Amino acid sequence: MTFLTRRHRARTQPAPGSVPGPPVDVQLASGAGREAALLSEHPLIGLDDDGAGVHLTPGDGHVITVAPPGMGSTVLLTTLGVQALAAGWHLDILDVQHIAHSWARGLERVTYVDDPDQLHRHLMGLAHQARNRAASCQPGPRRLVLVENDGTTSALLDHQADPRPNGVALDALTTVLAHGRQAGIQVVLACRELPGPLRHLTRDFFSTRLLIQPSERTWISAGRPGPRPPSDGWRPGLWHHIAADGTQRSVQAARISEHDAPGFIRAARTPKESHR
Repeated sequence: MTFLTRRHRARTQPAPGSVPGPPVDVQLASGAGREAALLSEHPLIGLDDDGAGVHLTPGDGHVITVAPPGMGSTVLLTTLGVQALAAGWHLDILDVQHIAHSWARGLERVTYVDDPDQLHRHLMGLAHQARNRAASCQPGPRRLVLVENDGTTSALLDHQADPRPNGVALDALTTVLAHGRQAGIQVVLACRELPGPLRHLTRDFFSTRLLIQPSERTWISAGRPGPRPPSDGWRPGLWHHIAADGTQRSVQAARISEHDAPGFIRAARTPKESHR
């Protein structure tokens, strides 16, 4: 363990008599959150009960977040997207309701999809790219696909482009999920409830699950064997994190404001143009 990690942990230990758990607020741009982010080349998700950083690595696979409105799904997607861009990845933001991520519009290496027809076409293109990369065993530059919550999951299930190709957009997303890991494409899907067609495939496609106040149905599909966590004590950004290796813990997600996001990206050490 490095000195920085020990110092970071010591500062985030709960005070005597307090309820143990992750820190209440984790800022990506300053303090313990910033320190934890600098310890790894991979995007920081947040801090766990011990104050240790929890990062999104390629081995974590695709991520699904399931939470009620107002509990921090968009904040988490923003934080991961900002860090992915700062690391030189390409970022795809699928957000048909235009609810957030104005910070990302017009930035290099960002594809912002805000129209249902465009959503369908874009996912078909990503599916084709993922299949080709996986078949050739040649993953391309890292790519993070953020699927926003409100309205976008509905469009995945219901919308068909005109002229109507076979299937809905979710079929194309399923192909991306199936081949993405070999293709260097990682998906983070946010939703209030698991989409029906993905419910029985959640553990197969999403090796990392982040849950807040999961319903019984969600816990059966996305949780670990055993009783679901109690519904009391949740707060925005405090996620029940189930990792790819099956371990589970509480993680307070890091956050960054849309105002600070461009400065964070500019201040990062950007990769060479040939790696973009």
